[in-house]
Parts: sequence; structure tokens; C-alpha cells
Amino acid sequence: MNGILNISKPSGWTSHDVVQKVRNISREKKVGHTGTLDPLATGVLVLCVGKATRIARYLEAGVKEYSAEMQLGVTTDTLDADGAIIETRQYRAPDREAIEGVFRSFTGEILQHPPVYSALKVAGVPSYRLARQGKAKPLKARPATVYRIDFTGFADPFLRFTVRCAKGLYVRSLCADIGERLGMGAHLTRLVRTCSGRFRLEQAITLEALAHRAAEGRLESALIPIDEALADFPAVAIGAPEAGRVKNGSQVPTPLSFPPGGDGPLRVHDQAGRLLALARVRGGMLKPELVF
Repeated sequence: MNGILNISKPSGWTSHDVVQKVRNISREKKVGHTGTLDPLATGVLVLCVGKATRIARYLEAGVKEYSAEMQLGVTTDTLDADGAIIETRQYRAPDREAIEGVFRSFTGEILQHPPVYSALKVAGVPSYRLARQGKAKPLKARPATVYRIDFTGFADPFLRFTVRCAKGLYVRSLCADIGERLGMGAHLTRLVRTCSGRFRLEQAITLEALAHRAAEGRLESALIPIDEALADFPAVAIGAPEAGRVKNGSQVPTPLSFPPGGDGPLRVHDQAGRLLALARVRGGMLKPELVF
């Protein structure tokens, strides 16, 4: 089995739990995810199965979209509702203008401190393990990109919003930072990933539905082919002689019909439309980066 699964992750499961469940259902050992979701979170979790694990790094770089809810006035050690309460503050409920002004201040290129309860490693040890031992230290601020934040509702103390961002943003940290900017503290109470790259929640399959297909011998019908999963990357077709060289990992001249511009990955097809490789244009040549 080779392909991509767009799984609708249930709340209370770690991303690794989902991977292990899919391994059991599919009886395929090579299964990996493309971007962790915390146990509290639900929504799109993209899994690579079999040979498709080779394209995980290309898929995890896609734009992410989330629907989130935060509770004002309460901070926790994990920055979400799964953690222990650190502080409860008295505050005056903000109006929409104040909220949207703070949202604008977190749009664009920002710096954020990842949660100490995260899988980021410190001297080879996951930070969450150190946090559980009381040994965690604040993690160094990292750049993150927020394309937009949209207000969707406020019923005090719960504030709802959607966010569109690049890989690497911690929505837990974003909620905590927004709460501090509002002057009242906050923590994440609900998170749904609605989109990861080209994979959307409305097309995702539940683990129960996946198990049902497996029981009926239709598991492969849930798999998205590798070429389709990479369809956001431009495609270029090459002739038979060049195809033979690309299969061996050799670079070939870029077809004259292919428009120049951009240095991102390209899908390289043979004349029959079969996916041969992912490549980049370097000095007028197609240089294979990943050969299928």
C-alpha cells in the first residue's frame, strides 16, 4: 500500500496514537504523519503510507488553517485546557475592536516561544518530558508566519477565531500571547485543523470509517495517490530518453515549453503521465530531488 490518508483525528488521541491505529488497520508498518496535532485537537491529520513516507517533508510544508477557541482570564501550564491552572485573573471583557486590533498585531512574521509542553527537543530530550519532571526552561523564541486571523465570535469568557498560518505556528502559544496582549491571560480550549495544504476536513475520513473499509477489503479506496497528493506542485513532461536518465537520478535539460520562474519542486512526468520524480530547476537543468 502506497499513498496518503487524510484522517479526521479525534480528540484525546496523540498523533502517534493515530499512526499506530492506522498501522494496525492497514497492516502496513511504514506509516507516518506530516505535522503533529496535540491530543486536545481534532481535524486534519495527513498520514503517509508505504513509499509515500518519502514525500512527508513536502506535504508538511503546506499552509495550515485552524478554527480555535480560547478562554480569557485563566492561564495553564500547558497553555491549553489539558493543563493545570496557574492563575485566574479578574478582567473587563474586551470589545470586538480591541480584539481585532490585537489580532492584527499578531499577523505577519512574528516571534513566539514554543510551549514547554511540546515535542521539541532540548539536548536530545523532548521538552515535555523535562516539563513533567519540573526541569523545563522557557524555549527560545522562533519565527512563525501568520497569514490572517479572523474573529468568529465572543461569549465571555470564550473567544473564537480562525487562523491561517505556515508550518511551525503553535496555536496554544498564540492564544497565550493574545491573552497577555489583552491584559487578562488566556488558554486554548478547542482546536480544529480544517486544512493542511490541499487536504481539507470535509474530505477527511474517520478511523472508524477506515476500519470499516478495511473489513470490506476496500482500504486502498481511501488512499490518495502520491501524484495527486503533490498536485499543488507544477508538472513538466519529458521524453523517453530524458525519462531514462531521470529514473537514474541524472539531471536533464528543462523543456523549452516549461515557463521559467520559481525555485520550488516540480513534478516530472513521462509522456504517459507517470510520475518519475520531484526536481528543481538549476541552471536550466532539471535536477531530480526525489526519484520514484
